[in-house]
Amino acid sequence: MKQLLKELMETPGVSGQESEIRETIRGHAEQKADSVETDDMGNLIARKGDGDKTLMVSVHMDQIGLSVMNVDDNGFISFSKVGGVTLQSLMNQRVTVHAESGDEVTGVIGMKPPHLMDKEKRDKLPEKEQLFIDVGAEDSEEVDEMGVRVGDRITFDREPAEVNGKVTGMAMDNRVGCALGVDMLERFDEDYELAVVFSVQEEVGLKGAKTSAFRIDPDVALAVDVAIAGDVPGVEETESSLELGGGFEITLIQGEGRGLITPEPVKEWLVETAEQEEHDFNRAVGEGGATDAAKIYLVREGIPTGSIGVPLRNMHSATEVVDPSDMEETADYLENLTGEMENYF
Repeated sequence: MKQLLKELMETPGVSGQESEIRETIRGHAEQKADSVETDDMGNLIARKGDGDKTLMVSVHMDQIGLSVMNVDDNGFISFSKVGGVTLQSLMNQRVTVHAESGDEVTGVIGMKPPHLMDKEKRDKLPEKEQLFIDVGAEDSEEVDEMGVRVGDRITFDREPAEVNGKVTGMAMDNRVGCALGVDMLERFDEDYELAVVFSVQEEVGLKGAKTSAFRIDPDVALAVDVAIAGDVPGVEETESSLELGGGFEITLIQGEGRGLITPEPVKEWLVETAEQEEHDFNRAVGEGGATDAAKIYLVREGIPTGSIGVPLRNMHSATEVVDPSDMEETADYLENLTGEMENYF
């Protein structure tokens, strides 16, 4: 699964431009699913098995990034954020502009040198408007010749690497979930239907999960995503007790209840299966953020929905870190869940 994860991390797919990552995932899903389709929103839906009931599993395939907003006369690019990108993650980064022409244009995010700043401003984070992307162009005409257009997406230029057996890089949110979705298709062998949705535009409003859930109309659903690891300096246990190497998270409440509130039958299914199979897991209540589950469970008359998270350090950066052992633990748990689903629903 580690090799699949790296392949997915290396394939771009900023929200709204998921075609490349969708085709990469399709190549894997078609080998394991009974059918694979793309809906009008751009979600990739892979189905396996049949029967009276359907389990939907949503794993979003989009990643955060940037978008070209303007090119000035000197060829410097101003940008807009797409999803939850922070200024801390942008400063002095090398990036790739995915041009409309199909070319990839390398650039760097620059700012006014600290030597020329007032002492008061030198140690403060700059405003987004003070940052720019330099693609080495002489002027705006040369940028145009590169094929770059307003609206083109931009990703960090960062390859996956390993740190003492752990994997680090960008877009693990949520290529980790995508790898687990592909694995679910391979393992699934039950007397009902599994519909794995590789959803679009999660990072900008959980959009693809909502439309795909309406299309599929499942009996029960799960979102499989990453979750904030709290085992780093500066994070209190009350904020996150999740640790790398400590298994997965079962989310009970998201966003102080504004997101998902896991229904009791779903909670019983998730927690009892984890306990019976002696999996390493944490129960979690979160005050900020939500997963695809928050939209799915509001579709039609309401869909019983749960959410599972794999611990991730440095979320929404170019240096996210995951422990493959947590992915394996989660993969085994998902297999156990599919085996127990009909005992609960």
